[in-house]
Amino acid sequence: MRRTGGLLVLAALLWTGPVLAAAKPRGCFSANEIAAERIVRQGVRLREGARGCDGAPWHYHTWGLWQQVDQRFGRQFARQTQVRQSAFVREFSKDFENRLSQSTSRMVTHYRDYPLSDVYCQSIQKQLQDTLKRGWGAFVSQASIAPDVVEFIYNSCQ
Repeated sequence: MRRTGGLLVLAALLWTGPVLAAAKPRGCFSANEIAAERIVRQGVRLREGARGCDGAPWHYHTWGLWQQVDQRFGRQFARQTQVRQSAFVREFSKDFENRLSQSTSRMVTHYRDYPLSDVYCQSIQKQLQDTLKRGWGAFVSQASIAPDVVEFIYNSCQ
């Protein structure tokens, strides 16, 4: 019985661990968290753009390029996604899962429904090709110069 009680306490701590371990909210995102948010947004933009620009009527063959980028840099994307999630846990500890889900859903919907054009699809194709050719640093650079809605949504600590 004593062992079962200890396991239940351990399970409860593990289940609530992210909330209990969350730092006190600061009301802002750090520079690293802002960068992670930009990177995640750029990844979603390229993924959804690649999906839309791949087939008819655009035929830019971008989906295969995205799959190569995702396969090559999946670990880096996962790390940035974790940084983003940690910021949500800290800032919205009582409702972080809902806030994170809403934010991600809005972002995906925005880029999935973005109006496509030759210019947009050419841009998506070029950015994917540049990322494959020049590496993760090129992707991070793209994310930093992309239209910046991040600081309109989240306060920066600086």
